[in-house]
Amino acid sequence: MRTLGGVTEAKVLESFWAAEVAATSRWTPADVHERRRQWRRREGLFNGFPDDVAWERVALTPAEVLAILYINWDWWLTVSHGTRLATVAAEVQGGDDGDRAIAAAAATNPELIVVTDPARAKLVLLEGHVRLTAYAAFPEYLPDELDVYLGVSPRIGEWSEW
Repeated sequence: MRTLGGVTEAKVLESFWAAEVAATSRWTPADVHERRRQWRRREGLFNGFPDDVAWERVALTPAEVLAILYINWDWWLTVSHGTRLATVAAEVQGGDDGDRAIAAAAATNPELIVVTDPARAKLVLLEGHVRLTAYAAFPEYLPDELDVYLGVSPRIGEWSEW
C-alpha cells in the first residue's frame, strides 16, 4: 500500500454518490437520496460508521485489492461462502462477459472506497462490490497499482458492516 495523499470526506462522498447513480440497474434516485439521509444519520449501511474517519488516497497492488473484504452483509456473505472475499464469489458465480466488461471499464468508474483501522491489517469495502468482483473474475484487468479511497479510524470496528 502506497499513500498518495489526503482527501476530503466531501470528495469521497461525491465518488460514493456518483457510483450509486451510475448503478442505475440497482439504485434509483430515491434510493440515493435515502442513502444520503442514512449517511447523515448513520443508519442502514452506515449504522455505527464512525465520524472520525481520516480519508486518503492510496495505491494498492493487485494482491492487496483481491484481499479486500466485502461488507458484513447477508448477500455478500452468501455469494462468498462466508469468506467475504471477492475471489471466492467470482469462483462461485463464474465470470461472464458482463463481468469482463465491468472489469475492463472499472478504470473509468469512481474509485473503490475502502475502510480500515490504524493497523491497516484488514481492508473492508464500503463501495464498489460489483467492480471488485469483476476484478476478481478477471484479474488481468487490474493495473499494477489501483488508486482507491481509504478511510482510517480507530473506531471502525463500531461500524455494523465491519
